[in-house]
Amino acid sequence: MTEESPAPRGDAAWKHERETISKRNAEAHKRAQGARRSRDAIVAATQRDALDREAKQLHELNDRIAKQRARGPR
Repeated sequence: MTEESPAPRGDAAWKHERETISKRNAEAHKRAQGARRSRDAIVAATQRDALDREAKQLHELNDRIAKQRARGPR
């Protein structure tokens, strides 16, 4: 049979618990960073798409106005 080491007590237990919590928090922070970067990339892509659509609409409107001006006054 193998003997198990006794559970840490006092300062050792407190330090072990603190290290465990610190490690868990660091892992959670890393996961959150990845999610934040993904979300930021999605937001940036959405904004670019909206700007592209707006630019296309403005270009089409300017073309229509130019054609109307080319025809002359009615």
